[in-house]
Amino acid sequence: MVTWSDTDPYFRPKHHLMRIRAFSVPVLLVASQMVLAQWTPLGSGLQSIRSITSQGGALYAATYPSGVRKSTDNGATWNQANNGLPVSGTSVFCESVGRNATHLFAGTHSGIYRSANGGADWEIANGTLTATNQVYADKFFTFNNVTFAVFAGTVANGGGIWRTQNSGTTWTIGHSGMGSNVRVHHMTQVGGTLYASTSTGVWTSTDLGLSWTALSSVNYETFSLAASGGDLAIASVFGYRYSTNNGSTWNDATGDPTGPTSGEMIAFNGGLIALTADATGCVRSLDGGMTWSPYNGGFSAIDVNALEEFHIDGNLLYVGALFDVYSVAGSGVGMDDVSAFHGRVYPSISGGEYRIELPEGSTGGILRFLDASGRIAKAIRVGAGSSVLDATALAPGAYVLELVSDERSLPMGRVIKE
Repeated sequence: MVTWSDTDPYFRPKHHLMRIRAFSVPVLLVASQMVLAQWTPLGSGLQSIRSITSQGGALYAATYPSGVRKSTDNGATWNQANNGLPVSGTSVFCESVGRNATHLFAGTHSGIYRSANGGADWEIANGTLTATNQVYADKFFTFNNVTFAVFAGTVANGGGIWRTQNSGTTWTIGHSGMGSNVRVHHMTQVGGTLYASTSTGVWTSTDLGLSWTALSSVNYETFSLAASGGDLAIASVFGYRYSTNNGSTWNDATGDPTGPTSGEMIAFNGGLIALTADATGCVRSLDGGMTWSPYNGGFSAIDVNALEEFHIDGNLLYVGALFDVYSVAGSGVGMDDVSAFHGRVYPSISGGEYRIELPEGSTGGILRFLDASGRIAKAIRVGAGSSVLDATALAPGAYVLELVSDERSLPMGRVIKE
């Protein structure tokens, strides 16, 4: 039996997540939020998984305080990959793992380490960057062949963003323009723009992190940003918000957690998925961040409150937790085969006005228009019965329709927009 306390350093949460608050929440509350099982536990046997990455067909997990673990069989078995990483007693204090095209990176309390041979050996690649148990590389991102290390701690204390174009041989400042009090939580690339979610709001960069400009419409703490269907969405201290005009103005979402203190949001499989550090666990949006619903099926009652960072590898989305690694498949893999009649949308050819009729007993859902590339061109919330759809803003062309309802994607035929 494993026991722990908030003061036990082996189970100390990251600066941005409260991992053990689960036990103040009734299990019934957690269970009530779970829907049809979507997440698959890998049965990894790992604990306190801070971060996950992949390279060359292998998975890597930063486990605290046991260092890096590697799996070459899709997570069925894991082996140590700590050779060269700093050891303190019997512990390897690794907080994060990341990658670029040629190297793996590990963020430890003793600095950044890199591996060019799939984690078989590690070497220091920290340069003059700060390396303590409070200021360390917390997350790694690679955009357009530039690798970024997001550090815990404020810019004034050595935190912020650092960038490298030679796999860590040299690091340069990647937070120019940000104030000394800024603490960076996350980075996202949308089109040619980088977005940094920070303690003072959202910052943007159009030169791959050489300089940053504050997004004036978001001057409050923001934990993460993602894009879906042409819209932007953020997780902030005021809840989740979405923008349909590239961040000029923001609207409050519904179904999102109240007053989150952390969180991460990611675009996956035509929608948005977000995690929090409380009983809300994981939530999903299928309409660009306007509405959110629980997406916790498959998580254990403990891990649903102890979720860490996302990682996408091909068709799979991974997330680490206190006692396991979980995955969910995209692109319809694993969904039930649906062959029953679910309603109809007509006429098949129109200038943009359609009518949807759902059978008796249907509760409605989100009707999505998918273009030829599978991208969500439009998403409309529909209720039971019959209703008129306004799709006049759609570009001319053929669209596949699907109704997302009760955690399933139901085929609704095809239409042509003239």
